[in-house]
Formats: sequence, structure tokens, C-alpha cells
Amino acid sequence: MQADKRRDLILFLGQSNMQGQTERLSEQDPVDCAWEYRFLTDTLAPLQNPVGEDICYDLTPGYPLVENEQLEKWLKTHVLGSAVYGHTNMVPEFCRAYIRESGHGVIAVHAAKGSTVIADWLPGTAGYEAVVKKAEAALRKCAEDPPGGVYAVWLQGESDAVLATPKEKYKESLIKLKEGLENDIGLDRFCIIRVGPFANDARDDAIMCAQEEICLNEGFAMLTRIAGELLADRRGVNPNVAGHFSAWGLETLGRTAGRNLAQMLAKENKGSGDSGHAFRSSRVNSC
Repeated sequence: MQADKRRDLILFLGQSNMQGQTERLSEQDPVDCAWEYRFLTDTLAPLQNPVGEDICYDLTPGYPLVENEQLEKWLKTHVLGSAVYGHTNMVPEFCRAYIRESGHGVIAVHAAKGSTVIADWLPGTAGYEAVVKKAEAALRKCAEDPPGGVYAVWLQGESDAVLATPKEKYKESLIKLKEGLENDIGLDRFCIIRVGPFANDARDDAIMCAQEEICLNEGFAMLTRIAGELLADRRGVNPNVAGHFSAWGLETLGRTAGRNLAQMLAKENKGSGDSGHAFRSSRVNSC
């Protein structure tokens, strides 16, 4: 579908699977009618792999994580990161599917970092400040042609499973994050890609159930639950890093989530007679 004049701003937030930690660079074709906002240069660049920026805690330019770079050192100095090793990220395929389904253009704002827990992204933290500053700068950049909608896509929770974050605490944190972004950047919807197994025990269930249950609340949306299926398929797994998606897996996840977001928006815009509910999860898995 050819994109119309409307452009939506979509924030891509989370930890390593959203940062992008795949085994290869699959393709680098620019996505038609999509731009990535680059904070460090204050530019809108054609959206293509690799995605993201390496930004230090003082919001100055950082450096990409490379094969021989110590991860611990990189994590201590960076608040946001680009796709690891310059490999494939889910954002281009998400936006291709979203544009094809909705007809809207996209301004993508990537703000993710591996090995983070949800507490690292809450209001009052350096992570949250970086997200807001990058989003605010993107909104200023397109002020003459404001986005039609502002949406966040959240792929995070694996580290909280390892940490054994309780379900209710994780849900409370999601609410704080959503409400902060609503107040600070005018967020319209907080959308979730449900994580797959990472700790491989009941700790995963707490996070997945929290994500399911929160999507019954106004302003939240469950985009897809296929992460677990992809991680159970060897094609979907990064052969070099356990618990992370391959390029094929991450692109499949992004394509599915992008299509579903567009379909949810279309359903809501048609007027279901229950404003907002079209964005709620259609069901809650047994928790």
C-alpha cells in the first residue's frame, strides 16, 4: 500500500532483543516512507539496517559494541545502544509491515539497551531521560508536519525474569512508564511485544502474565505473543547468544507486531463503539 501524507511516530523501547542482537546483517534496503530519527545529528535518515545510536550517559556520542569489546565496559558508559555488531534489528521489518497495512508513513525512534531491567527505564532514571529527550527532539524535528499518532513498542522483561521481579511490581512499573510518557511526550498507546522464555522457569511466567494482564488496562495493547514460538524454533534463535533472536526470528517478530498494530488502529478508527477497547488484549492467557 502506498503511504498517505500522515506519518506516525513510533518509539522502539526495551533491552537487548529490541536493541538488536542477531547473528548477521540480513539486508540494508531503505524502508519506503519511513525515517529514523538520529538524536546525535538531529536528522531524519532513511530507515534501514543497522538501526540505532550509541549514546553515552551524558548524551554525547558513544561507540558501537564490537566483537572484541568488553560488554561490561560498554554497558557502564552507554545509556542507549545501536544494533549489536551492526547486525539486523526488528525495526525496519516492523515499519514495512505497518506502512503496508496502514498506509501511514513512520518516524522511528529507537531507544534501547541490552541487560536492562524495567527499573532502568522508569521516570527519574537516566534511561527514561534519554528516551524522553530523544523523543522530544524527534517531535521538534517534525513540528511543521506533526505525527498523526505517537506510539511506544516495548520489548523487555528477560532481565526482570532473571531478577525474579514480582508480577505486580512489574505491572506497576509499566503503568509508571506509560503515564510518564503520556505526560512528557503525549504518548497515545503503549504497545507490548510479549517476551519469550529466558530464565526458563516460573520467573518467566510472572513477567509474561504481567504483560498479559496490563493489556486489559486502557492505553495498553498486546501486539503479539509469538516470541516464545520463535525461540522454540531453531531458525528463530541466534546460534551465538542464548535467549536472543536470529535475524530471521527478529524480523518475523517485527513484521507480525507491525501488522497487528496497524490492524488495531484501523479497527479503532472504524469506531467499534467502545473507544480504546480495540487496543486491549483480546484474551489473557492463563496466569
